[in-house]
Amino acid sequence: MSVNGLEDFNSRVRRITSARNTSYYDPELGMNIPKRVSQDTIRRNAKAKLPSFRAFFWSLLIGAGALVIAQALRFRVLDLSEPGNVTLFTDLLVALFIVLTVSGALRYRRRRYRLAQGFGVLAALVAGHNLMWYYPDQLAVIYTPEYVQIVRDMTEPGSLIFRDVTINL
Repeated sequence: MSVNGLEDFNSRVRRITSARNTSYYDPELGMNIPKRVSQDTIRRNAKAKLPSFRAFFWSLLIGAGALVIAQALRFRVLDLSEPGNVTLFTDLLVALFIVLTVSGALRYRRRRYRLAQGFGVLAALVAGHNLMWYYPDQLAVIYTPEYVQIVRDMTEPGSLIFRDVTINL
């Protein structure tokens, strides 16, 4: 390396390590990029990334919708409408697959969002039959009209059901 090359290199290193050098020029962006970010900026960005109620609500809907889709697939594709442990397990597995797929695509992958999606699945499992009292015609399109009638005969509006335990609200 020549003396001029070494001097150029050393001057470049001095410019880079200088305390006055707070940014570098990016030719692709055409702007100066800061080298150091203040703690205030980091804290401000961390506060902005806190989960919002809207994201929690959408996670609940993803979970509830996943169970509805899983049940509809079971009724329409597998033609299984009898309740039981096998159908419950099948519904939960398919709902889990749907939740993982949809939430991954929509970037709701954080632990608190996954927890909300689980609560949505459980809420649809325990209280989803109430929708069949309020929207029987619409849900007869998703499920079958016979199944909607069976659910309406077996349940009461405004109740929570898990297995054989019924709580009237």
